[in-house]
Amino acid sequence: MRRIVSTLIVLSMLAVPTILLAQEAGDACVRAQLDAERDVSGALWLALGCIFPILGLAAAYLLEPSPPATALLGKSSDYVTVYTDCYKDKGRNIQVRKALIGLLCVPTFGIALFWL
Repeated sequence: MRRIVSTLIVLSMLAVPTILLAQEAGDACVRAQLDAERDVSGALWLALGCIFPILGLAAAYLLEPSPPATALLGKSSDYVTVYTDCYKDKGRNIQVRKALIGLLCVPTFGIALFWL
C-alpha cells in the first residue's frame, strides 16, 4: 500500500509542472492572438491591397509582424517562443486577409465604374 501511495505522489510531482507549462503556453497563445488583433493595422493592409494589389498581397504574406518586447519581459523562454509564434501567425493571417479584401475591391470598383 505504501508503494502505491509513494508512486502516486512521485507521479503527481512529475505531472504538475507539465500541466502548468501547458496551461502557461495556452495562455501565451491566447494573449498573443489578442495582442496581434489589437496591434496589426487592418486598414493599412486593406489600403495596400487596393492601391498595390499584387505587391500588397505579397508584402502581407512575406512580412511578419513582430511582437512588442514589453509583452515578453520577464517571461520564460517557452512562453516567449509560444507567444512569438502565435503572434506572428495571427498577425500574418490578419495582414493577408485584409490585403486580399483590398485586392478584390479593385475589380469590384472597376466593374462598377464600367457600368456607370
